[in-house]
Amino acid sequence: MEICNLALGNIRAGSINSLDESSVQAQTCKLRYPLMRDMLLQTGTWQFARSIKPLALLTDEIFNWGYAYQYPSDCMKIHRLVGEQEEITLIDTSFTRSYREDLYVTPGELRVQIPYEILNIDGNKVIGSNDTDLRIDYAVEATDTNLFSPTFIIALSHLLAAEIAIPIVGSEAGRSLRNDSYTLYQQYLASAEAQDANEQYATQENSEYVNARR
Repeated sequence: MEICNLALGNIRAGSINSLDESSVQAQTCKLRYPLMRDMLLQTGTWQFARSIKPLALLTDEIFNWGYAYQYPSDCMKIHRLVGEQEEITLIDTSFTRSYREDLYVTPGELRVQIPYEILNIDGNKVIGSNDTDLRIDYAVEATDTNLFSPTFIIALSHLLAAEIAIPIVGSEAGRSLRNDSYTLYQQYLASAEAQDANEQYATQENSEYVNARR
């Protein structure tokens, strides 16, 4: 509700005590806040909403794909599928760890994008791929606002404000407030993404030419 009140304050529409109130402000926020939150979670690779876990193999047969995997119920966005090996980077060196004892690869072969496709099989969302023993790196449906960074919260409040401005304030004044809020949202989004990127460390990847010379 804190984010909703921030959004309402951004368009000078007062505040609410509960999303279950009968006011236009509360009902509009209750309807649109989850949509705006989920949309923002899908815009980038937010560290607080990132998870990696094994995919569950299904028995379904998929045309043009060798394997079918269950699409995680809490998945907002797939960042990438992870194969059977990964590179472990230490202070002065790196080595390859495989999920299979008989499989060894070079660092240049790691983090290669694994082809996949999302399909609807009998009303269920599934992932088709030709690789086995896959893991998924994805954005989870994060609903706990305590996980959000301050800049993410402010960005979300302006995105929500842009969405609710016209329904609450009206088309004449709301259109200007919507545009102002969306401009501020873009500014805070850039700041939030930069801050989030600083909460991880990754070595710089070499070009294909450099890897080919090894």
